[in-house]
Amino acid sequence: MAEPNSTALAGAKIGAGTALPFAFFVPQIDALVLGMIAAFLASIMLKKIDDRPKAVAAVLLSSLLAAYCSPVAAQWVASAISGISITEELRLTLALLIGAVTPSIVPIAIAAIGKKVKGA
Repeated sequence: MAEPNSTALAGAKIGAGTALPFAFFVPQIDALVLGMIAAFLASIMLKKIDDRPKAVAAVLLSSLLAAYCSPVAAQWVASAISGISITEELRLTLALLIGAVTPSIVPIAIAAIGKKVKGA
C-alpha cells in the first residue's frame, strides 16, 4: 500500500495537469497558475486528502475557483475596505489565498451540508 502523501501527490499532479487546459477558457491565467500552485502545496500537506481522487478534485476545483473568483473577490475587497484599490497585486494575492484555503474548506462544507441533509 502506498503512503497517503505519495498517493495524494500523484493525484495533485493529475489535478494540476487537468486544470491546465482550462487556461484557454480562463481570462485570468496568472490567477489560475497561482491558485494551482497553492492548491497543490495545500493538498500535499492536508491529512484529509489521502487518495488520488480527492487530490485531483482539490487541485482542480481550487485552481478554477482562484481563476474565476479572484477578480470578483478583489472588487468586493476594494469596495468593502476604504483606501484599497483594485490592483494586480490584490487580485493575485486573493487568487493565492483562494487556492490555498479551498482544499481545506470544501471537505468541511460538504460534511456540514451532509449533516443538514441527513438531519432534515
